[in-house]
This record gives sequence, structure tokens and C-alpha cells, in this order.
Amino acid sequence: MAIGVAGLGVEAHAQSPNDGLPIPATPKDSLTAIQRAFMLPVPPSVALFPQMREQMKDAPAFLRDSKVDLNVRSYYRDNVETTPTKTTVNEAWAGGGAGSVSIETGRLFDRVSGGFTLYNSFPIYAPYQYGNTQLLLPDQQGYTVVGELYGRLRLTDDIHVTAGRTSWTTPFLNPHDNRMTPNTFYGYVLQGSFGDPDSGKPSMRFGGGYVAAIKPRDAVDFQSMAQAAGVNRPNGVGSAGGLLTWGPISVGAINYFSQDTINIAYGEGTYGAMLPFGLRAVLALQYADQRSTGANLLNGGNYWSTGQLGTRLQLGLQHTILTVGFSAVNPGFAMQTPWSSNPIYTDAQIQGFQRAGEQTVVLGLSSVLTSLGLPGVAASVFYYNGATNAPAAGRPLVESEWDFRLEWRPEWKPFQGLWLSARYGHSDTDQNNVRTTTDEVRLVLNYNVKLY
Repeated sequence: MAIGVAGLGVEAHAQSPNDGLPIPATPKDSLTAIQRAFMLPVPPSVALFPQMREQMKDAPAFLRDSKVDLNVRSYYRDNVETTPTKTTVNEAWAGGGAGSVSIETGRLFDRVSGGFTLYNSFPIYAPYQYGNTQLLLPDQQGYTVVGELYGRLRLTDDIHVTAGRTSWTTPFLNPHDNRMTPNTFYGYVLQGSFGDPDSGKPSMRFGGGYVAAIKPRDAVDFQSMAQAAGVNRPNGVGSAGGLLTWGPISVGAINYFSQDTINIAYGEGTYGAMLPFGLRAVLALQYADQRSTGANLLNGGNYWSTGQLGTRLQLGLQHTILTVGFSAVNPGFAMQTPWSSNPIYTDAQIQGFQRAGEQTVVLGLSSVLTSLGLPGVAASVFYYNGATNAPAAGRPLVESEWDFRLEWRPEWKPFQGLWLSARYGHSDTDQNNVRTTTDEVRLVLNYNVKLY
């Protein structure tokens, strides 16, 4: 069960398989990592008890303007990894208790609001010997944890400060919400905006703050950001960034700094255009730079640096999207993602394709099948292929992956907010004449609705 604020995520969707978002209908809907970071949350459209809002019209704003959302999740995951010498199985089916209820108060004195989230995951089918699914605790036990408990101060109509336990969505610090419960963070952040990005005129969204601790997806305890990255220090992360949008162009950048651990700088730009024959195109380019800081404790006291370049072209016709992408990692060191999902365009369901020196291509096709008489049904297939000869990656390596996805989001009003997702991924990794194969099945039911 979860009670809390709707986070800083958005209803718009992404192609990445590791963000827990539905398949987009057009390239414009397929937001990149930094675009999602600076979008405002969109509440569910269906209310179970709409009459309550009318009954509360004369109550103080702190209660009258409160928001209560219900989220129910059921998740089955079966992951089988096979090498020439052994087979490892991770399997569980988990439920989210009575659901996930998001509550955000109205503003007291038109300035102060707050929220609370209690997350819960319990086993439905969870053989002890098949643990480490990340749906439950590593030993297949359920858990309940206060994931969000925060206050928010509204400085102006467009600028606010949030402090406490909550959820932030940025490229390298985000919920990674593709299990039962998301990452949540403890810290404070200032966010704001100037202008309307839908007006076609220049607009700016920005944010910055300090994050001291993280509660990982399958844990009940918060730990320092440095500890989550692999350094036994209480250090947190300072971060700041912004996104400029001007018509079909968007350009954004964000930086993360953790003393003695890591600095991550991320930049991204996109350009959208209408082409002949009704085609829509969006070209995106991204680059992430990572390097050690201070005492270089993430690498045993030795300085290191690396980076990854990614590019993606999406062509859309009606509700079908063709995706072509490429990424390349610096050969000196593998990329690190200790606090987030992987924001690079070649991120797959199973593999991250972020090894030192790895060059990866991706080809995908996705479609929302409403025009075929299947309202709310969507499907996708993606193929990835990566290879590296970098000494830092060990012996020469080649890996590939196929990902298949089918989902249904009913358009009937009582069921808006419900989506069912079935996913299958198969990966092959060949290194030093040893082949490792991984097969993963994910079956997810998610229902998000507001109570009033």
C-alpha cells in the first residue's frame, strides 16, 4: 500500500523498457530522459468518488484541494540465466497490498503543502530458492516502508521548494519504476519554470538541490547516495540543470556531484519535424560524461573517467514508430547508473549495453493498434546488438537482445488508468568462447485512479 504525492513523473511515455511507462503513440510522445525530468505530473483522469470534491467545496483549501490517488500493482517476473556450467533462476509474483494511495494536501496559507507515501509489496508466489527478483526483498519476503514524506513551499506560481522523502525524475537520478515500488530519495530541491513549452515560444524549466539518501526499489532502508554507488561514505549528491524548449527544438543539461565518488554531466538535444506523406520525425542526441571525484573511492583511489554518446531517430506514421539508434562508450571505463534507470537510447529490457568501449545499435518498431480495431492495444519489438574489444571490458565481447512487448490500456472510462503489460526478452552474450543466455518474462497489471 502506498500513500503519497504524485511524483515528478509525467503521463507522456518513453520507449525505454526500464522506466515502467506505456508504449507511445507518436515520436512526440516518446519523451527523452531530460524532457521527462522537467515536465509536470498529470493526475489520473477517472475519479471513483467524484461527489466528494463537491462536498468539500466549503472546506479549507488545505483539505479542499487535496489529491488522493489509488494505484494497484501486480507483477510476475521470471528471469533465467544459463551458462555452460549453471542455470540461475529468479522468479516471483508480488502484489501491492490494498494498493498505492497518493495523497497531496492543498496549500495552507496558499503556500505550504505536503504528502506521504507508504509502499507495500507482498509475495503471492515466491519460491525461496529463486530470490533476488527485486519485486520483494532478496529473501523473497514482503516489505512495507515509508517511501515519501515531504513538505512543499510555493514561492511563486511557477517556483516551489520540496524537502523530505520524495521521488525525483532526472536522467541519472530517478524512480527506476519497473518493479513493485520505485526508488525514492531524501533531500531538498527547488524547481521552477518560465513560459509555456506548448506555445511555440521559448520556455525554460529548471531545478536544483541536494539529495542525501536513496531507498532502492527492493529495500526498506535509506542509504547514502555514495553507499548506493559503492563507496562507504555518508556523502550525498548535489545536482542542478535545466531544459530550454523553443518550438520543435529542446536542449537540456544537468550535472550531479558526489564528493569522493562520482561526477556525472549529461546533455541532450532534440529536434522534431513534419515530413512528406504524413511522417513525423524526431532526432535526438545525448552525451553523458562520468569521472571520479576527490579521493576517487569508487575505483580504489584511482582516478577514472568515461562517457557515452547516443543518438536516436524516430519516424512516426499515424500511431506507428520506427526507431533507429546508436551509442558508443569510452573504452577506458564502464558507465555507472547507481541511482537510476539507464537513460541512454540503447538501454534494453535485460542488458544496459554500457560496458567499456561498447558500440551498440538498436532497431525497433512499435505501434498503438487503435486504427486496426484494437483500441488501447499496443505492441513493440526491438533488437539490440553491441560489441567491444576494450581491455577494460575483459576479453572481446559481443551481445545481442530481442525484446517483445504487448500491452492493453482500456479506453472505457471506468477502466482508464488500467494497463496490462506482457514482456519477453532474450539476450545472448559471447565472451572468451563462453555464451550466456538470459530469458526474462514480465507480466504486470497496474491500475491508477484518483479517489476524488
